[in-house]
Amino acid sequence: MRRRAGWGWTALTAAILIVYLFPIYWMVSASLQPGVASTNVQWLPMNPSLEGYATALESGGLRGLVTSVIVALGSVALTLVVATPAAYALSRLRSRAVTVALVLLLITQMIPSVVLTLSFYAMFNTWGLLNSYVGLILANSTAAVPFAIILMRSFMTRLDYEIIEASTIDGLGAVGSFTRIVVPISRNAVITAAVFTFLFAWGDLLFGLTLVTQTDMYPVTVFIYALTNSKLNTWATVMAMSLIASLPALVVIFSAQRFVKAGIAAGSSR
Repeated sequence: MRRRAGWGWTALTAAILIVYLFPIYWMVSASLQPGVASTNVQWLPMNPSLEGYATALESGGLRGLVTSVIVALGSVALTLVVATPAAYALSRLRSRAVTVALVLLLITQMIPSVVLTLSFYAMFNTWGLLNSYVGLILANSTAAVPFAIILMRSFMTRLDYEIIEASTIDGLGAVGSFTRIVVPISRNAVITAAVFTFLFAWGDLLFGLTLVTQTDMYPVTVFIYALTNSKLNTWATVMAMSLIASLPALVVIFSAQRFVKAGIAAGSSR
């Protein structure tokens, strides 16, 4: 009976994996079939070709990747600089103001992205930050900071503050204790916040579509969107660029999955 139940769970797991992995297979298959449309993609490419990849990169895809890398890494850096000390401060304070601050952070997470985008467009148009890395980094960081603060604070409330107090007795000031003690022992939470921020910025379409009007500043997501309406549009080119754009995010996820698992587990055990 147990063996049957085990086979049943194995079959269910395999079915779920097939459902989740099939779009990736379909993307790879379609990217190797030049000239096909979304309605006539073959299950197996009979005459595979890398023409779609070449077209995607030659038409500006590489430039879009560079823009997305700069924006995503800049967003991670700015988010951590702002969110890490804020999370630590909220983890140390014991007052009603902390509850109010957390509620406000949650409220900011509930604001529709389109509302933020329109506000950013009005401000950045006045400040001259449209079509700039700075504008995209500020927009993505603003959306990521509340989540990062909540995530890291949940972890930092579990820190052994006797170690931190001992470091101040040994001569470290508040800044030294934070940078040399708190941040290293909060590594899992910090890396988890960094990974999610990177993924948010990498996959963003709305900010890039609204705050960027020059084609040479398109992030990769906006480039893919524009590619569907261009003269170069073939399904193979779109799928090839989509697959290329997925690789950096996959590399980040697989490289940091150990830290992310530990960070999420530690934060949820509070």
